[in-house]
Amino acid sequence: MHDPAARLAHFPTSVISDALDELGLRGVIAGVQARRVGQARIAGRALPVRFVRKSNDPAAYRFGGGVGKPLERVLATMKDGDVVVMDLDGATDAAAWGGLASRIAQRRGVCGTVLWGACRDVEEIRALGYPVWSVATCPRRSRNEFAFGSINEPITVAGVAVAARDFVLADETGVVVVPQARADEVFALAERIAAQEEALEAQILASTLTSWDDV
Repeated sequence: MHDPAARLAHFPTSVISDALDELGLRGVIAGVQARRVGQARIAGRALPVRFVRKSNDPAAYRFGGGVGKPLERVLATMKDGDVVVMDLDGATDAAAWGGLASRIAQRRGVCGTVLWGACRDVEEIRALGYPVWSVATCPRRSRNEFAFGSINEPITVAGVAVAARDFVLADETGVVVVPQARADEVFALAERIAAQEEALEAQILASTLTSWDDV
């Protein structure tokens, strides 16, 4: 399997998290949840984005709904195979991503969006089937509270470093980030851990397990 993202998608987030732990790498973005029950597993390359808190910024203002001006730059940059990872400082009082952004992302082939903050239009997002993970939901638009910070530059969310082109895996359990430079090590360990768990399960079902350490 030569496509690294496809190789990553073969594993649940729990197995990849175990592999990261074995290597001493912090990769789980704790505190975000899938916004749709039954959300399929996704894997892709990180598009890191950071918005900065700035209330009532005239440069971010636009009348009514739609998307805010800071989000325009994200929508113009994202592409097929990306996972948008947005650092919103964990804010839950305004949402930087909603239904319209999800429609555009889906048409571009974006794998999904991870928000260290809130999203809105949850019903629309669920109807679309577009994958979103966020800290919370909030109807309030983000242009009142955020300005553009950066795109395709390293960010840190929930203590996890995310750089452009790192690998992101997400399922209903959560979200993990695999540094691009360590991907082969993580994949190799994940294969060993998955094989070990299969062997353990087989022994448990056959009532032949005598030691957890011998598998």
